[in-house]
Amino acid sequence: MNLHQTKKILPGLGLHFAVAATGALFLCPIAPANAANHAKEIIRNVQKKYDELKSLKVDFRQDIKWELAGETQTVQGTYYLQRGNKYRIETEMQEVVTDGETEWTFYKKTAQVVINRLEDFKENPIPWNILLENIEEYEPVFVREENVDGRKTYLLNLVPKDEVPFVKSMKIWVDASDWYARKIEIVDINDNVHTYLMQNFVDDVELDPSLFKFEIPEGSETIDMRLH
Repeated sequence: MNLHQTKKILPGLGLHFAVAATGALFLCPIAPANAANHAKEIIRNVQKKYDELKSLKVDFRQDIKWELAGETQTVQGTYYLQRGNKYRIETEMQEVVTDGETEWTFYKKTAQVVINRLEDFKENPIPWNILLENIEEYEPVFVREENVDGRKTYLLNLVPKDEVPFVKSMKIWVDASDWYARKIEIVDINDNVHTYLMQNFVDDVELDPSLFKFEIPEGSETIDMRLH
């Protein structure tokens, strides 16, 4: 997930001329060929901005609708990303930390730490893996404009070009003014729906290097998957 070397999706480029140039599309239905070009241009804009970032901090809310149980679980947290494949995800239930090579997942309730190689998680069904690593595996399809948290966004379907592990379908809502992805919806292979709402984007923020280091809490159970 290197900010220079991978294809990325969350924030985007503030190209005022791009908004002006596509302004006419807001007034009438978009022809299929134009819609396809419009979708690809949106993706290019958000990728370009993301490639230029040094760091990112963003708050998110994740709603998981469990198909079999018929229940919805809500988690809130903060995501930190640093150039060089480093990220940290903090929620009330767990912390996920990587230094670019190793990933530590700390489950607070059970005081359990699971250690993995970062490369083993490239296909996990979370936005910062799918959208940052594997966006070229999807074909963007422009759907329509929608309002998200009072902001105009472009709704895109991301259609897998081939069969993708864990994911059946995915949608993203990209801010029309700053190219951030404000909302992401993923349907996994078990028909569970994962919805992410993101806000309070701060890019190129000075992040403490300690955010991307993990000290195993005393008394925690450690499971090192690298040994298997």
